[in-house]
Amino acid sequence: MAFEPWLRAWLILAPLVAWGSHFIVRNARLRLAQLKADSLDVPEPQGTWGYAAACTVAFTLLMLALARVWVQSTPIEDNGEQAA
Repeated sequence: MAFEPWLRAWLILAPLVAWGSHFIVRNARLRLAQLKADSLDVPEPQGTWGYAAACTVAFTLLMLALARVWVQSTPIEDNGEQAA
């Protein structure tokens, strides 16, 4: 199956993209809220998991496009079997 390496890469990278997006946006929004309030005691920012989900969907679409282009541009291996 030509898409199998891409599927395995996606299964590893998609959770990392989701967690990384959440982590980066949560920390940035938390720091901005702390600066605005001039206090370390601010409520947890909302919507960071939604942003992470949107990033994961965008990453999934990018991976599908890259996999499709790669598979279409890579020649099919013959595995040594030739018709007589």
